[in-house]
Amino acid sequence: MGALSRFGLAVLVVAAAAVAAVLLLGRSESPPAVAATAPLAVRAGFDPTTVTFGDRVVARVVVLLDRTVVRPGTLKLAAGAAPLTQLAAPRTTRTTRGNLSIVTYEVPTACVTDGCIASAGDLALRLPRVTATVTTRGGGVAHAAAAWPVLHVHSRVNAADLAGAHPRFRGDTTPAAPSYRIAPSTLAALLDGLAVLLVLGGVAIAASEARRLVRRRRGRAAAGGELERALRLAHEAESRPPPDRRRALALLARLLDRRHARLAARASELAWAKPQPEREAMSGLVAEIEHEVPS
Repeated sequence: MGALSRFGLAVLVVAAAAVAAVLLLGRSESPPAVAATAPLAVRAGFDPTTVTFGDRVVARVVVLLDRTVVRPGTLKLAAGAAPLTQLAAPRTTRTTRGNLSIVTYEVPTACVTDGCIASAGDLALRLPRVTATVTTRGGGVAHAAAAWPVLHVHSRVNAADLAGAHPRFRGDTTPAAPSYRIAPSTLAALLDGLAVLLVLGGVAIAASEARRLVRRRRGRAAAGGELERALRLAHEAESRPPPDRRRALALLARLLDRRHARLAARASELAWAKPQPEREAMSGLVAEIEHEVPS
């Protein structure tokens, strides 16, 4: 092929690259012209270039590769989209037009972070530069870089929205006044009265128990005194006639009935013994009573 033919082919390749880049970038700025000696060219843009906070925007990078000079499979692209938030997985498409290879890298994003919030009015967002490297067929490395265009982010809140000092609510936020089934003052008086009644009841129970204990002790003392008197009479009756012994033993049986059932039965049995209560048996019973029954 002659020199003129090779020059015409190069012109056609460059023209096709420019047309393809314009179509791929859509509403973004036109890619730079690729000279016949440029093995690598990069262009970055947004679709759309003006959004409001939270809107979806596509970050697009187009790379043009001269296949006669570079190896398209060795392309490495560094295109960060921060502070934009990535919404889905990136999509990469490759198109070949003669000796021109076109690689398009698209990422759906949205501006939803603190870095996307304008302090006042609109925000002009600038992203880091896009860099691309590729290995040439001669073993070298070709580099290219491109700047992102400015992404204009409009606020969804205007000055009128921020003018009100107190935002309006659909419902009344004032807490309702408390209500009670029983007024607190009345309940306090009732509880005080109940406490007084409980105290009086406790005092009455304690007094009743004290009286009962006193009566029990007095009864025990009286019973002890009677038993001592009965034992003394029994000692005296040992030397008296049988009728006196029987009466003394019967008195012991009656007094021992609730205090010592076994001795009470022996005293009753001896009191009615036939023909008469023996003095020795009576003396032994009285001694046993004195030993076992506390006075």
